[in-house]
Amino acid sequence: MIAPRWRKVLRDTLQRPGRSLLAVLAMAAGVFQIAALIHKYAILEPLLRTMYSDTRPAAAVLFTDRVDDALVDSLRGVPGVGAAEGRPVLMARVRVGPAGQDEWMPAVLNRVRDFDGQHTDTFKPQAGGWPPGADEILLERSALSMTGVSPGDTLWVRNAAGDELALRVAGSVHAAGLAPAWMDHIVPGFVPWNSATRAALGGESAQIRIRVAAHAEEEGHVREVAGAVRAMLERQGVTVARIQYPPGRHPHADQMATFMYLLGAFGLLSLILSTILVASMVHGLIAEQIRQVGVMKAIGATTRQIAGLYLGQVALLATAALAIGLPLGLWVGRAYAGFSAGILNVDVTSVPFPVMTLLAVVVVGLLLPLLVALGPVLRASRITVQQALNDDLGPRPFGSRRLERWLSRATWLPRLMMLSLRTTFLRRGRLALTVGTLAVGGAVFMSALNVSGAWNHAVNRDFEVRRYDLTVMLSRPYPIVSLDPLFAAVPGVARAEYWPGASPNLIGDGGITGGPVTLLGPNPASPLLKLPLIAGRWLRPDDPGGAVINQAVVKRNPALRVGGAVELRLDQRTVSFPIVGIVRELTPAPIVYASTAAVLEATGQLGDDARTIRVVTDRHDDATQRAVARGLEQALRGGEVEVAGIIRMLDMRKSILDHLVIVMAILTMASVIVVFVGALGLTSTLTLGVVQRTREIGILGAIGATPGTIARQIWFEAVLIGVLSWILAVALAAPVSFLLESVTGRMFFQAPLEFFVSAGAAGIWLVLVVVLASVSSLYPAGRAARLTVREALAYA
Repeated sequence: MIAPRWRKVLRDTLQRPGRSLLAVLAMAAGVFQIAALIHKYAILEPLLRTMYSDTRPAAAVLFTDRVDDALVDSLRGVPGVGAAEGRPVLMARVRVGPAGQDEWMPAVLNRVRDFDGQHTDTFKPQAGGWPPGADEILLERSALSMTGVSPGDTLWVRNAAGDELALRVAGSVHAAGLAPAWMDHIVPGFVPWNSATRAALGGESAQIRIRVAAHAEEEGHVREVAGAVRAMLERQGVTVARIQYPPGRHPHADQMATFMYLLGAFGLLSLILSTILVASMVHGLIAEQIRQVGVMKAIGATTRQIAGLYLGQVALLATAALAIGLPLGLWVGRAYAGFSAGILNVDVTSVPFPVMTLLAVVVVGLLLPLLVALGPVLRASRITVQQALNDDLGPRPFGSRRLERWLSRATWLPRLMMLSLRTTFLRRGRLALTVGTLAVGGAVFMSALNVSGAWNHAVNRDFEVRRYDLTVMLSRPYPIVSLDPLFAAVPGVARAEYWPGASPNLIGDGGITGGPVTLLGPNPASPLLKLPLIAGRWLRPDDPGGAVINQAVVKRNPALRVGGAVELRLDQRTVSFPIVGIVRELTPAPIVYASTAAVLEATGQLGDDARTIRVVTDRHDDATQRAVARGLEQALRGGEVEVAGIIRMLDMRKSILDHLVIVMAILTMASVIVVFVGALGLTSTLTLGVVQRTREIGILGAIGATPGTIARQIWFEAVLIGVLSWILAVALAAPVSFLLESVTGRMFFQAPLEFFVSAGAAGIWLVLVVVLASVSSLYPAGRAARLTVREALAYA
């Protein structure tokens, strides 16, 4: 037999199914947040910590004029070297379209000495054959969809000299240390040491990769060991062109960590809001039954028994919330972990289910509602019989505040509106909670649209100032007089400009090399490039000696400023340019711009040859760019000009915009969850208002109010609260958008996005919040409209 007190708990829970469902959903929202966040973190945190290190990444890469087994073996005895491996690299292109279309994508082919004995930057077989044969290639798994091939298909490879070779795709591999091919638009491939590409294509870059035995995180130690390796190579007659120091972490690790923090912050916010919502619901429940508390105390119930009664009801609702929120939260948490893993090019399928996640969520899901309810329950259980029967905890009389007195005098307002305003502002605490919750959700929603707008605005602006459509890169310099007729003969080519360039090393403080940068020499009078300025000015024809640097160069050496000088190491010489301006670019690549004459003088070029050409098409659409690119491929090959690559600006633009999908997914998910909690809060507020005004509704019915009139009053109250939340959300969206735009810009472009607020975002949210308020009012309005006068006046 069930004790009477527990029968009351069950009866109260089932007697008000709508109210109980709201409480369960509010708690389930909190459980969902906890489960999704903890499960996501439990899966991703070990991956973020170990996935890159498990590939045994190289601490330094030395670019040499040759590499062989004996040379590599000699390096393993250098003090501090943990491992060494020769891995020549061929920068090539692979065909991604039908043979007749002649469309090619950049590719990086790594020649591997021993697939089963890798020492650095390791990868694992995924599908197909292993290891590949001399006329075969293994593609990184993310490149299969980009190239449109499968294991067993033929992949055509073209080197910078224009030589082509057909390779059979033996299978796919998983290289967790590389970014996905679809994100960087570069195809990673792996070929054997005796690959046919060596004889048929050539043009490899000899590279030796080393790992240090210890202290890999100390840059000074890594540079010291790399210097010792360089000295050893030079003693053996090997020329070391340069040393590259990889960042020591996954290419997208910083972005992914930022995403986790952002989602975690919004998840915590949603959890706090749902917790407050539960507290408000419990308080409303007890306030509704305060007279019953007095009756129970009058017949002998103790404070502990009453507290246990209501805490038991909360525990029952919390258990139901666990049953709803826990499975959904675990599923979403794992789905998000899988989404994040796709960005990082890692797998979560092999990660075991974190059992502690389940236990933690169950404990928090049960204890948190009880802790939140403990305060209201203890206050109600300690009330005296006299206070309870007199309902001293009920709402204060209307008219005790200035706004309420003004409403009483505003007889010019329609009665329905006046009544809705009165009930809306009667309980300011509950109103503030509901408005605040909806406002936070709206602010996040509008901020997501603002970030999207800022991103698109930045991308559009960046490509508007680059008034060319194609960048053609040749394998070596060719005479301009022989190139001009070839470009002019291709239909659709409106203009071509030849910009000299080089790849020197940036010299930092104390003469330390700051890494390679691009030196580019556009004509200062050219209309094809006018980048937005951060400081200073752009290049001028009357001042050919100055240079303009972008923000990525400044990040390499923060001491650089307008009025100073940038020093570059070029062909064993140091050249210096006075800095006349600093520009903003979306690309994180460090670029130094100088006049054509200055670059020719610094590089020793005559200006008669060109290796890189910017092309403007007569029409700038995708079809025209593709057609012109194919035409240039054929024309240049017919003129015996070796094409290293052709980059379409629309492809670059799409690559940048693809990253926006990640940002929008995070912000949209966060805003949807917060908005859901806000909608629950609004429904709860309206429902509790109907419950506490039951007698008032009965009186309205007795004096002639129709069910439709009563329902419209509830709807108007919901819309009013929604509009108030919209006003607050618009005010909150500006600082939130500024913060998110700054974080997003620094994450991807090393500079904050320009502040952008979309008027359309505010309009969209206003429409959505009115719709949301209308939907939220359906249940409470229907409940109020169904009350008969007898039921309402008999309500105790």
